Amino acid sequence: MATFSFYITWLVSWQSGSAYIDLIRTFLEISALWSLIRGKWLRGSLFLGLAIGTKWLSLGSLAIYALIFGPQIISPALLIASPWFIIAAYFTRNPVYPLFEPFLSHTLPSFTELIPRILFSPLSLTRPVDDFLTPLAGIFFIITLIHFFYSKGNVRKISLLGLLGILFSVSLNPPSSRFMLPFLPALTISTMYALDRLKHPSLNFFKYVLLASFVFILALRVIAFEKYIPFLTLRQTRDEFLTQMSPKLPDTFIDSDSFVKDNLEGKKIIIDRLHNLYYFPYDFDHTSWVEGDKGYDYLVTVKEDPGNLNMELIHTNQVGIQIFKLK
Repeated sequence: MATFSFYITWLVSWQSGSAYIDLIRTFLEISALWSLIRGKWLRGSLFLGLAIGTKWLSLGSLAIYALIFGPQIISPALLIASPWFIIAAYFTRNPVYPLFEPFLSHTLPSFTELIPRILFSPLSLTRPVDDFLTPLAGIFFIITLIHFFYSKGNVRKISLLGLLGILFSVSLNPPSSRFMLPFLPALTISTMYALDRLKHPSLNFFKYVLLASFVFILALRVIAFEKYIPFLTLRQTRDEFLTQMSPKLPDTFIDSDSFVKDNLEGKKIIIDRLHNLYYFPYDFDHTSWVEGDKGYDYLVTVKEDPGNLNMELIHTNQVGIQIFKLK
């Protein structure tokens, strides 16, 4: 039932149909949890190191795991992740790029924002933020919190992992249910264990609630999938699809009219203010790791006042991407 409860969530269902990195991170951290519960701390460290290399937010996971299972896992995990630190430092002079960069300066909320998020964690889990987690996540949190005070041994450790992981996730800014995903398995396992120990008829009722949640989420997924049909049937190009979805893709480079692809091939390009650059067609440098703009032909940016730059604005596409020619 724990596996079923995890997999029917809205977030897991759509990430399973994509190559989204949070699900890979979740798999690696689940593997680490399984290894550590079985006493294989070196293997657990290996999986945590790979998770860190997958996404820097797993550094927070490492701190939580070390608090629960012991600090001996820290050094091996960091050693496994060291190639990613070295690569990032070599190219950007920041071993955990893009963390602590100016365009991510809002990573932590203010104290006045943080306290309500922590106090009302069950509500934060249940309320959709950007990607709906599950209607039952808040209930899972409450049951796990109660169960923590009555459980022992490995079950208590799993409960603590789920609770601390969720509190860590809701403290990040901007809030996203994706940050909570790696800790949802621990929350789910603890909840199902607690309900199973009750041996109460209410467990059957909870099964029906899970089934209703599954039907609800499946219906939402069917509705949401409709927007992909034109792209999957080749009636819409990739850039047309991205342009349609641009309100949900902040700071993403989208070549909506193919201007960059058609006009900037072979040019030296520097990019500013954009940091989701999966679809940029050519080699580029970024102002987060390069100082100055000497030697470049074009600047690609967004929301820039042309009066502030000694450059010629030659094009702005329909999603606001600006192309400046350096003088």
